[in-house]
Amino acid sequence: MNPKVVAGIVPAIIAAVGVAVYLLQSQPPANKTSTQPVQTTSGKLYVYTARLEGGQALELLTYYIPLSSGTVYAQIYNNSASYFMVKNTGIINVLSQTLNSYQKATYYSKLLQICVNSTTTTTVAGERITLSNSQCQQSTSPLPTAKTFDELVLLIQGLPGPTSPSQWKQSGTAQTPYGQATVYTNTTEVPIMQGLSAILDYEKQQLADGTIYQFKVKLSYGGQVAAILTYTLRNITTIPADVANVLNELSRDVVGTNGGGLDILRVAEKIGMKYDGKWPAAIVFFDLQCPYCAQLFKYNYTLFEGHRLVLVDLIVHPDALPAHERLRCLYNSTPQEVIPTLRVVYDRFLAGDQNYTSILPQSSCPIDANAGMQLATLIAGQNVGTPLVVVVYPNGTYTYVVGYDPASIAKALKG
Repeated sequence: MNPKVVAGIVPAIIAAVGVAVYLLQSQPPANKTSTQPVQTTSGKLYVYTARLEGGQALELLTYYIPLSSGTVYAQIYNNSASYFMVKNTGIINVLSQTLNSYQKATYYSKLLQICVNSTTTTTVAGERITLSNSQCQQSTSPLPTAKTFDELVLLIQGLPGPTSPSQWKQSGTAQTPYGQATVYTNTTEVPIMQGLSAILDYEKQQLADGTIYQFKVKLSYGGQVAAILTYTLRNITTIPADVANVLNELSRDVVGTNGGGLDILRVAEKIGMKYDGKWPAAIVFFDLQCPYCAQLFKYNYTLFEGHRLVLVDLIVHPDALPAHERLRCLYNSTPQEVIPTLRVVYDRFLAGDQNYTSILPQSSCPIDANAGMQLATLIAGQNVGTPLVVVVYPNGTYTYVVGYDPASIAKALKG
């Protein structure tokens, strides 16, 4: 299926509010540098309500703020806010915060690459953790741009649609609380599979000064309406002081660094099974029904010998939870027996033994599976999976390997 359509109206609006990939938990740190406040083109903040109808109903507040340096879109919902600044320079900054959360990222283009610098502060298992990271991935296309409210909506919600004024059809007029508006429409068809397309019907009501009073997207599959997303202008006001402060912070690009490894290690040692050793340290996220974890421990466990090591439960198969709780009892009583036992368990698992966990203790001891998943997701984002090996260096930098890749793990452990 087309990912832009699937990730468009229904889930994307939720993801942007919660910023799923990053769910952050701290207030923004004080910025000690001096910078000039951002300059707006009109000094105005356009307040919209966004209503989602379909499989689920949702209504939230959105902002549109034109700046001399670019444009800003914001979503406010249940004491959480996500701000997106599309700069004229081609950079996109994202800032997300809740009552006790904070995350900021800067996206930019390099030659055949899209890069992101990010900083995140959160709480995992009651411990504060701050990570900074810089990553690039291959891309033949530069970052998208947006200069108007409708272009921002399409960009933020990941929706294909009209990309130039010529693709809009004038379809009449409408009366609004702000005067008469011209109605424009567009229909965009996106093939999903043979014989099935997604139909996106767009309608916007534009006032004489170019302000969009209403912007509506209707998503249909096979003649059936799946969802309708409608933005309606509610107010035009001056920018309040608290929003101005956010805009000033949002305008600052995140500098590319890689740090927070010692925080990761501290939390991992709190929730996992830890063993002393030399640097660099290795944190192995594992699942007892993961065949690649089994191969790693059966064939490559010597990679970790002599290193400071933490084993963290990452439950991707819910049925594996009882076995993990039994393994934790073994750690609590005789920690030195965990890795030898784990290798036997995985060997039996790979051999297809239905009772491969029978050698584990019959008692159950609690583990913090939620914290394990939260920590792994914080590190790897949407790429989270098992095995996940995080290598932490004494200076706080870190790297990670997702999947069964012993060569990459060995390289990381050599420093």
